[in-house]
Amino acid sequence: MKQRSSYWQLLPYIRPHWKTITQALTCTVGVTVFWPVQAALAGQIAKFIGQGDITALAQLSGILALVFLIQKVLMYGQDSLMAKAALAVAFDLRKQVYAHIQRLNLSYFETAKTGDLTYRLTEDIDRIGEVVNKIFHDFIPCILQLIVVFGYMIYLNWQLTLATLVAAPLMGVLIGWFGEQMLIFSRRSQNRISNLSALLTEVFSGIRLVQAFAAEDYEIERFAIEAEYNRRAKYAAEHLKAIQFPVVGFMYAMSVLLLFFLGGWQISKNNLTGAEFVSYLAAVGLLIDPISHITTNYNDFKQGEASVDRIFEVVAIQPTVMQKPDASTLPNVTGKVEYCHVNFAYLPLLKGG
Repeated sequence: MKQRSSYWQLLPYIRPHWKTITQALTCTVGVTVFWPVQAALAGQIAKFIGQGDITALAQLSGILALVFLIQKVLMYGQDSLMAKAALAVAFDLRKQVYAHIQRLNLSYFETAKTGDLTYRLTEDIDRIGEVVNKIFHDFIPCILQLIVVFGYMIYLNWQLTLATLVAAPLMGVLIGWFGEQMLIFSRRSQNRISNLSALLTEVFSGIRLVQAFAAEDYEIERFAIEAEYNRRAKYAAEHLKAIQFPVVGFMYAMSVLLLFFLGGWQISKNNLTGAEFVSYLAAVGLLIDPISHITTNYNDFKQGEASVDRIFEVVAIQPTVMQKPDASTLPNVTGKVEYCHVNFAYLPLLKGG
């Protein structure tokens, strides 16, 4: 069983772009810092609303608007820089894989499917680029947001926070299991798409032979069978997603209900004020989006891992004819080649020329 993720093989392609990624991560840290600030300001706004203090409410609303503005500017920097780095990684990978394929021997191309190679160089590498982008511009920011917001929740009321984390291990196990199943289904689906692409390339490039032997019905049936395999593989992956999101969503809903019950209990014990509980609820609200994104991203990462495996399968293929390090250099050829009574046209040959 494979213990190490296939994504480690992408490090040599990510490393040259570390400056751009570092700049983007700096923006990410700035974005993350403002999340607990927003939750704290929400609690203060609730307090001023209860007191009817319009002046303080207007001042605090202005501060909150400024916080939103700065955060969104930083978010723009994060997203644009990460997209730049991810596209550069995909570009470098595509160039190297294409150059590697060009150096393979003819014996490889006798068995390789043109459609399969085309799919790997286009769709698979595009998916890898998308996953690299999601890791840095979505997944890592969501993880940081969870850590910072959880820290703020512990600061407000650690007993309430620990109680609401009861379902976290179960949710983690469920997400992990669904992710592993998604990897299996994704590999199967991508292989089916690759086979379908190879079939189309084969048929369209040899369409004259197909029509010459009146094999249209045979090819239609063959395509229908391959397309059905592809449909089944894709449906299996979508069916798994359809199960996953309601299950994880139900677990999260139960956690929120438990939160309201325990929050009321803490207020009754004077361990928490109403304004603090509003701030706490705002922090919980800030967890909904990152948890949803992490769940979705984990599925995407497993689908992308199948693409990484397919790309590096090609990279691992070595030419059967290798250049020896001590090979002799051919000398310059001297002399000449003469053609006598040779024609490179069709009509003179018919006339016996």
